Amino acid sequence: MLINLLARLKATLFFKILIALNLLAFLGLACMPSTPSAVWFSLVVHVLLAVALGWFMVNVVWPVRASLDELVLVVDRYKSESAAEVKHGEKINMGSYLSILKRSTELLVNQYEELISRSRQLENFSRVLEKQNLKVSESRQRYRRTLDALENGLYLIDDNYVILAINRAEAAYVNSTPKELVGKHCYEVFRHRQSPCSDCMPRDCLNDGQGRNRLRVEKRRAGREYVNIYCYPIFHGNERQSHEVVIYIQDTSPLVMMEDQVIRTEKMASIGQMAAGIAHDLNNYLAAIYGVVQLLQMRFEASPEEREKDLKLLGRLRGQVEALNLLSGNLMIFSHPERKEMFPLSLNQVIEDALSFSRYELEREQVEVVRDFDSALTSARMEKGQIQQVMLNLMLNGAQAIRERKSHSDADFKGKIVVTTGWEDENHIFFSVADNGAGISHDCQKRLFDPFFSTKEVNAECGATGLGLFTAQTIVAQHQGRISFTSAVAGGSTFKVVLPLRQEEGVCV
Repeated sequence: MLINLLARLKATLFFKILIALNLLAFLGLACMPSTPSAVWFSLVVHVLLAVALGWFMVNVVWPVRASLDELVLVVDRYKSESAAEVKHGEKINMGSYLSILKRSTELLVNQYEELISRSRQLENFSRVLEKQNLKVSESRQRYRRTLDALENGLYLIDDNYVILAINRAEAAYVNSTPKELVGKHCYEVFRHRQSPCSDCMPRDCLNDGQGRNRLRVEKRRAGREYVNIYCYPIFHGNERQSHEVVIYIQDTSPLVMMEDQVIRTEKMASIGQMAAGIAHDLNNYLAAIYGVVQLLQMRFEASPEEREKDLKLLGRLRGQVEALNLLSGNLMIFSHPERKEMFPLSLNQVIEDALSFSRYELEREQVEVVRDFDSALTSARMEKGQIQQVMLNLMLNGAQAIRERKSHSDADFKGKIVVTTGWEDENHIFFSVADNGAGISHDCQKRLFDPFFSTKEVNAECGATGLGLFTAQTIVAQHQGRISFTSAVAGGSTFKVVLPLRQEEGVCV
């Protein structure tokens, strides 16, 4: 038990020796109480023991007590709420060294149990976080797969024009990967510039928070000739100012090719409607030429000396030939496949040339054509053949509407079409075709520009293909213009086409 007590006290070897000598002194006094040597030995041992105890108290007990007090305060400061609190500055009664250690051990055990409890909570929280991280990772991968599955381009930029995300299809057009492009400026990647573009559409979206789009933007990059560009600002929470913009780029090259085929098909249908009138006119020219040739032949045979009259007949013959050349030239311009270049042209002259094509149909229906042209119009960039196609479709539709109203009106009704050109604003010009025909019903107006829709039965042999207005709308959209109409049943219709003086340049995509 003594050895255990000494072991618990953690006494030094010197202290153990003093205790052993003290025991020997007591044994010596007990055995030899009257022997001076035993008395002196006992006295020396007790003096050394007193010195050792004093040294132990000063150098061990008091520092240990101070350290234990500080330890207890530190432990109690962070112990659980159910443990007894120790006020700041309160000292623990030393009692025995064992009680102090026991007190500290109890506090440490309590803190250990609390730490174990907190550790288990952290482990549970760590498992929850791990599951959440897994879900976030799966969501991110799903988001990336969704973006990369799109065949069209899609990317996200911030208000510093830095690309935050981009799908694989759009990155492929610049021969790169999404990982390489994220973090770069859009104007560096797509335009190879060192500063933002002057015609930046995302910047306008960020400024006013409104979505924008540009349709039929002509691209010169191989593999994507025409695109539709949509730009949408993104708002987070209750933000009123957008700091991010998503850009979606739709490749419309196959659609443009199909529409070109539709335009050519509709053009051939329109030519079919004019064929009878053109053939009649050609026959008149040819009959006149044939008659002049016969007269010249007869005159040369009868009186070769009358050359003056012969020259007049030759002049008439040349006039008929020139008229035929003009007619065939206009027809070739109209029927030739469109080239994709636009040139500054006079709208009045283009409309006037287009009216010559519809003259045969209008004369047959006895329709009066009134021209109200603005002579102050400047040239605008356009494709002559396509604008003439729009004009011809509108004129033929007007003639058909007049024919329909004639069938339900009295004999005194006279058809009339007014063709007007003028300024829409400082950057746009327009032309309109107004007829006094049967008008368009409210139900038909909703589907008027749908392909293969017609107020008559769709029959190409009869001239009703249902593609006329759809073709006109497509051509106007390619010119970055717009087409609109107003109509009233039995009150006629007015179609108006607005064209820009110049088409906008491509945007940074």
